[in-house]
Amino acid sequence: MRPFHAFVLGLVPLASFASVGRGQVYDCVIEQSASGLTGSLGFAADTAGTLIGDWTADANPTGTRTKPGLFGGFGSNENLPVSVGLGVALAGNLDTATAGGFTLTLDIGAGLVQIDGFDADLLAGGGASIPATISIAPDSFRTKQPDSAYIGIPLDLPVGEISIDALALAQTAPAIGALVEIEPGHYSFAAAGLAELTGSVAVLGTPTDIPPTPFPLALAGEIVVVGDTVTITSLQSVDQSDVQNPDQSIPQFPLDLPTILPPGDTAHLLMDLVLQQVSTSLVGDLSLVATGSAAACAADFDGNGAVDTRDVLAFLNAWAARDGSADADGNGVIDTRDVISFLNSWSGGC
Repeated sequence: MRPFHAFVLGLVPLASFASVGRGQVYDCVIEQSASGLTGSLGFAADTAGTLIGDWTADANPTGTRTKPGLFGGFGSNENLPVSVGLGVALAGNLDTATAGGFTLTLDIGAGLVQIDGFDADLLAGGGASIPATISIAPDSFRTKQPDSAYIGIPLDLPVGEISIDALALAQTAPAIGALVEIEPGHYSFAAAGLAELTGSVAVLGTPTDIPPTPFPLALAGEIVVVGDTVTITSLQSVDQSDVQNPDQSIPQFPLDLPTILPPGDTAHLLMDLVLQQVSTSLVGDLSLVATGSAAACAADFDGNGAVDTRDVLAFLNAWAARDGSADADGNGVIDTRDVISFLNSWSGGC
């Protein structure tokens, strides 16, 4: 029977077919002080559900009670829901700092660049506030404590600004592109992949998530390599819009509504709504400056600076001992897939 090591080494030619121009890998960090998003953001949300007074017989007997329709009295304990729609729209300019990181792979000989794991906090310098309008469109209803009537027509509420608490971009597919030498150590590049835009806004004090939105990740600029370090500068033009129908319940929140007939008082209501449609638009520029250092070479398993059969033997010893360093594919499980993953790295070299 062939020794186990000989059997595994015999897999090297087969495993090498899965390795294509691995190149040098760099772990990169986005420089917050030199990176940011400038442009305009639009957000609109349409909801439907019910409103009801905040009255309860025990906990809040002096609270507001509600009832559909404009006429008639209230029973001694009547507090009934009223159908309502609520819309939120905001539009304004953004000028934010960006932080995060990604992995950069350069295959200079083949003229290829690849970006993986791109993860950027677009509000790294803190949240933003944007002018907003809120409109409420209830069925006609009346209230008690205070006594008032509301005709079923849309009402605009003066809310001023709404805060954007989170805005992030996370890569969902590799960005692969061309690398062109300008001069030794200095290159231009362009790479395209896919990402997802997520975020959160606070509407009347209630956080509302922006549903994940597909986003093209198209980075282009220049790369400078000095020794084991790399500097990347990029400017991406952004022009993205999306409409989604999440059908997502929003946690109940209070809404104080000025009385209409007669005016001068305030009705205290509770809103139970479902987020039906969300529209987002983002137009502007995402500028990035990132620096990186050469990542440790997976093929040089014993860390002696050379890639040879001693690295294979060192890996197999770790793998047989179920040492965590042998989890070559990073899935948290040590099995034969780690052997193939390591051999792919080893056959590609450093």
